[in-house]
Amino acid sequence: MELVERKIQSLAESVFTHKALDNAFYRRWMGGSLPLADVEVFARNYLARTTQTSRMVALSFVSTDDLYAQVEIVKNLYSEMGYGNPEKAHLALLESYLIDLLSRLADRPYSMDELTALPVLESSHTFSREQLSLYTDGGNNNPRHVLGTLLAQEWLAYSMLTRLYEGARNYKHLYANNDDFHEHCEYFYIHIGDAEKEHKIQAVKAATQECTTDQHIEEVKASFNRFLIITEQYWDGIARAMPSMQNRAASRVTT
Repeated sequence: MELVERKIQSLAESVFTHKALDNAFYRRWMGGSLPLADVEVFARNYLARTTQTSRMVALSFVSTDDLYAQVEIVKNLYSEMGYGNPEKAHLALLESYLIDLLSRLADRPYSMDELTALPVLESSHTFSREQLSLYTDGGNNNPRHVLGTLLAQEWLAYSMLTRLYEGARNYKHLYANNDDFHEHCEYFYIHIGDAEKEHKIQAVKAATQECTTDQHIEEVKASFNRFLIITEQYWDGIARAMPSMQNRAASRVTT
């Protein structure tokens, strides 16, 4: 079991060299503050994706009959749901952060209805469909395919959140003072501080519990790699849809 866990750990660490984490969106987000229209594209599509997170974790729970794997997944889900406090559920914290940031950029109150009225990109819809397919394994009932997907999601999540936080720091000038900024960043801190680090460990343990052969590890690897690919495509879609990026592309064509 120890050898299997080392192999799963090595697979998980491969996210660090993948374009799912090294792409045009992250470079744009971390490179400086963006105009409202660009942030709206990010906010709408990131919210559409994150709304599904707890459901996907729950699907990974029902995909396995291994008690130890289920225990690790439940820990993950309990964290996602704010340890029983709806106000601290990760989705609630994200919604609060996004609406606050958009209100500051627009220099007026910005509502959730306004945000959800914006269109979701087709590339984001594609991500959601493929993510659901991976978490249900197309009806094949192979828990290793599902847990490979969860492994990729959780190992991308921590690095994703640190990158999103670094980009969030570009908007500190919109806050009255340093304390005011940090008070509005709880969504990031809950992940960077404990949650996502724990989720990474839990995902490795859950996948390990379902693997006893090299073929089992290959099954985990297949869905793991597929999730990295659709994540890369998801972020690329957001980057290309940002109005400022489209204007740059149009400018290069006309010159």
